Amino acid sequence: MEKAARDLETQFANMLIKTMRSTTGGDPLSGGNTTYREMYDSQLAKELTKGRGLGLAPMIMRQLERSSGQSPVPAAPGGALPLTKPAAPMMPIVQPMGLSPIGLDSTLQLAPTSSGVSMAAAAPMPMPTPAPAAPAGDVACGPLTPLDCSSPEAFVKSLWPHAKKVATELGVSAKGLIAQAALETGWGRRLVGGNGNVSHNLFGIKAGGSWNGPKVASGTHEYVNGVRQSQRANFRAYTSPAESFADYARLLGRDRYAAARGTGDDTHRFASALQHAGYATDPSYANKITAIANGSTMRRALAALGDA
Repeated sequence: MEKAARDLETQFANMLIKTMRSTTGGDPLSGGNTTYREMYDSQLAKELTKGRGLGLAPMIMRQLERSSGQSPVPAAPGGALPLTKPAAPMMPIVQPMGLSPIGLDSTLQLAPTSSGVSMAAAAPMPMPTPAPAAPAGDVACGPLTPLDCSSPEAFVKSLWPHAKKVATELGVSAKGLIAQAALETGWGRRLVGGNGNVSHNLFGIKAGGSWNGPKVASGTHEYVNGVRQSQRANFRAYTSPAESFADYARLLGRDRYAAARGTGDDTHRFASALQHAGYATDPSYANKITAIANGSTMRRALAALGDA
C-alpha cells in the first residue's frame, strides 16, 4: 500500500509538470522531439516525491488502509495538506473508507482542464486531526462483548438502536451520537479498559468524585492552553453499550448541556453546544464530530441499515 501511495503521488507530480509544460512554448532547441524532455520530467517527478515528497502519499495510504479495513498509518510530520471539495465534476483518484480511526472523509480528486489535470480549486473543507493511536491501557472489543467493532459499519449497526432511543429522549440526531462515539473510541477500536475487560465507555466520560460505580484508568489526551498533552485519568466503566448510552443521556440532561438538547438533525449545532459547554478540551471537537457524521463512512453504514 505504501508503494501504491508513493506511485500515485509520483503520477500526480508528473501530471503537474506536464500541465506546467503545456503553458510554455517548449524548448526551441529540441524542436518537436519531446523524448528527452519527458524522460527528464519523469525523473523530476520521482525526485520531487522522495522523502516527505508533496505530502500526499501519507493521506492516500491512510485512505487505502481504511478502505481495506486495516488500521491507519500515522500522519506525516507537520500534518497532512487539507483536501478540497470539488466545484465541478471530478475524476476520483482514491475513494476513502472514512475517518479512522476517527473517520476523515475526503476524496483526493483531480479536475480536468483544457491542457491537462490540476488540483481542484474550491472552498476548502476542514479536515480534522487524525485520532492518536490507542494508549497502552485500551482494550479493543472482542467476540465476548455486546459491541461489534470489526468495521465502522458493524460498529454503527450494533449501536444504532441505542443511539435512536437516546436521541429521541434528548431531541438530537442519532447520527450525531454515533459520530461522537466513533470519535471517542476510534469506531470502537480504542475502548478504555483494564485487565482485559472492556469498559464500554463510548463517550469518554471520566469518573469524577461523584461517580460511585466501577472505573478504569487509561491514557488520554487533553488540551491545556491549546497545547495537546498526554495524561492518565479514571474513566467510568459499564457492562454494556446500553448502560453507556443511558449514563450519557443522564449527563446531557444536566443544565450545563441544555443548549445541546433539542438541536434536532443539526449535528454541527449539537456538537458546537457540547464543545461550548466544556464537554471536551479539544478545540476541534465539534468540527471532528460534524465531519464524521457527514462523511462517506457514516453514509455507507447508514445505507446498509436502510437509514441513509
